[in-house]
Amino acid sequence: MNIVILGAGEKGSYLANILSIEKHNITIIDKDPKKLEKISEESDVATITGYAARWKILDDLIEHKPSLFIAITGDDETNLVACAIAKNLGYPKTVARVKEIGFLSRSRLDFGRLFFVDHFIGAEVLTAYDILKHVMNPEDIYIENFAHGMIQMRTITIPENWKKKDVPLNKLALPKELIISLIRRKDEIIFPHGEDHIEPKDEVTVIGETGEMKHLHDLFNCPQKKIKSVTIVGGNSIAQRLAHILERSNIKTKIIEKDEKRCKELADLLPNSIIINKDGANIDFLTEEEVYKSDIFISCTNDDKANILISLLGKQVGCKKLLALISDVSLNPLLRELDIQFTMSEKVAIANKILSIIHAEKIISIASLCENKAKVLEIKVSAESEIAGIPLSDLKARLPKNLLVAAIENRGRVMIGKGNRIISPGDTIIIISSPEHINELQDIF
Repeated sequence: MNIVILGAGEKGSYLANILSIEKHNITIIDKDPKKLEKISEESDVATITGYAARWKILDDLIEHKPSLFIAITGDDETNLVACAIAKNLGYPKTVARVKEIGFLSRSRLDFGRLFFVDHFIGAEVLTAYDILKHVMNPEDIYIENFAHGMIQMRTITIPENWKKKDVPLNKLALPKELIISLIRRKDEIIFPHGEDHIEPKDEVTVIGETGEMKHLHDLFNCPQKKIKSVTIVGGNSIAQRLAHILERSNIKTKIIEKDEKRCKELADLLPNSIIINKDGANIDFLTEEEVYKSDIFISCTNDDKANILISLLGKQVGCKKLLALISDVSLNPLLRELDIQFTMSEKVAIANKILSIIHAEKIISIASLCENKAKVLEIKVSAESEIAGIPLSDLKARLPKNLLVAAIENRGRVMIGKGNRIISPGDTIIIISSPEHINELQDIF
């Protein structure tokens, strides 16, 4: 697919790299030649120096028959104007990143029609809800819902006192509607089969019927603790969105922000939260403020290094549960070593949303696991699928090796992907796969 991206900042560069890995033809536009030079060194993309409002640049690219235009600069107005120009020049589909939540809300104004935008992406909102999943499920590394909430996926860490490390998966007494779909053992990614084992400290991804997943932590002897209070360091727009949601959930919320002007803004926007104008990287202040009494301590600045430092300071003063907002996936192994939970920043949320849009004909949603080493795909099976009607046990030779059909939703009924299951046209299936198989899966299903 030929794709044009406006904006070569951190988010645009990351997206361009992800899409180029998928073998799409990417052209990225930015007014800063240094940013373009850097991305050219890191990714196989074409670059153009220029301004979005200069419509001639977009017009010249029409001869390459682009299928998608993505405006991902940090300015809402620039993105909306660029999408309007692109659409009127003949680009078939446009995507705009927006910070203003009003563009995402339903109102009597149809902003999509008004600005010629097919898809709005509110990255801050997506990230806030990702953090919220950790807050509401503090013992889970990752949680995601599929099939309109009927199927759920959770990634948990197996406790050190796990006593069944010698029991193969096919001998574990798990509920019939749960399946172990991925195991991470240090740096090894395992797409498990019946003879594999679970060991202490493994990160295990489980998929199953949502009702059954409520008992997951009891099965693995890692009980959940309900969160009643949260301290957030950093008052950016993600923290603001998160605090707003926490207020509605009656969770005591405290935000520490060193910028006085921003504190005043947050105090007006969040009347039920405590806003403190201090430097969250000051260990003496954190001690005096007794942040260790909060159930979870979240470092939510716009800087990865600052978030790691703040998390370590929180750990030093006695915080039991730590969560850091991170952009650089290469830092994830370090965070695991430091026992700091993490959620990926807006750029990962944007990339996953864009991938879902690109593959929308068959792929409903895409999520990333293990620093993009595994993908979770929600796929609609087409009437033309050549594997429909064949039991999963007979499909091994026709499916990639590093792939697992984890669950099937058929007319409101959830089934785990066991060997005797049969996929039918119209089913929604949940697949865990290596990233390189995404395009191949569209042909299969």
